[in-house]
Amino acid sequence: MMAIPTLRDERDAKLQVILSISRSQNALARILESIADVSGYSEETALTLANHMDGITRYQQAMASMLMNITLNRLNTGLPSTPWLNPDKGVAIESNLE
Repeated sequence: MMAIPTLRDERDAKLQVILSISRSQNALARILESIADVSGYSEETALTLANHMDGITRYQQAMASMLMNITLNRLNTGLPSTPWLNPDKGVAIESNLE
């Protein structure tokens, strides 16, 4: 007969996955240090490695988010817009984004 997984087994499994992700992040940090050394010799190789590491990091974040049932904020890049203020309050801001 097949054993039914208990809540403790599920928590232990999740903990092991989180610990694995943590070890992997430590390895990625060491790789980043190596990339810093390599970038002086080959920028193309360093850029390729950095792009692969970015993909791995995003994958790990997705796994951790799914396991912990949380949503991580995404990093937004680009030019910010001007602040929105209610014109009825008498505050005006000049835009300098020309």
